[in-house]
Amino acid sequence: MPDWNLVTPAHVLSALEMCDRLGSRDFVSRYGYRNAHAYRLWHRGAEYDATAILGVAYLHATGQPATWEDFADGQDGAAKLMTELGFDVVMEEQSVATTRARAATPVKRVAKPERVFKICPQCQMALPSTGICDNCD
Repeated sequence: MPDWNLVTPAHVLSALEMCDRLGSRDFVSRYGYRNAHAYRLWHRGAEYDATAILGVAYLHATGQPATWEDFADGQDGAAKLMTELGFDVVMEEQSVATTRARAATPVKRVAKPERVFKICPQCQMALPSTGICDNCD
């Protein structure tokens, strides 16, 4: 079981730099991680696989990468550790839902005022635009 206390934000930043150099797909596959879509790490406008970044950060801290099996709590545990280290981790479902919610935000519409009809005081019929009742006059 890895000692995650050995990982510092500097180790995570090194892993992020390595991911940028290799590209996300090669980075994830190089160390045998599955592409975990549940949690995404956001850093400087880019998103990363939080679990793979943490595993390689552990490599920078100890000399050996954490394997997929080392994540006892799975992606939830990796996301929690990354958040504790001060990084922004977002659940993928939330970010998709947020994007959809922004796209589906209805345009504000102003209701037209209801048309007010004048009523003839004698016969209680609606008056025409002339204001003179056709029935009573």
